[in-house]
Amino acid sequence: MIDTASSSWEAVVIRSFVVAVLVVVGVVVGAPSALGEPPEICGPGTAEDQVVRIFPRGAETSALLCGNRYFGFHRIDWSAVSLDAIARTLADPATSTYDERSETWTLTGAAVVVITAAHGQIITARAA
Repeated sequence: MIDTASSSWEAVVIRSFVVAVLVVVGVVVGAPSALGEPPEICGPGTAEDQVVRIFPRGAETSALLCGNRYFGFHRIDWSAVSLDAIARTLADPATSTYDERSETWTLTGAAVVVITAAHGQIITARAA
């Protein structure tokens, strides 16, 4: 005969242990950002032209490079925008505006994404 009270108590203990382990792993490893911040692959010494991700943009593509404080990965405020928002904006922008002076396109949708007109590389992105 199975003691149901003992079995249910053991299940609670096991469940509590699993949750505790997951919490510890989340603290040690680090939980992903709620906004989907990309992994820090553009650390010190990484080339500015290192590709972080290629996004579809109509029949063409836009590359997100590591960049520097003026363009690319390092120019984006990752606490305000996500890779998903950038991807959705480039795939289907609600509006687009060309700036002759800077030779850039500003695409607005889930985010505001600025790309070079010549190569379609991502200069920056911010919250819409």
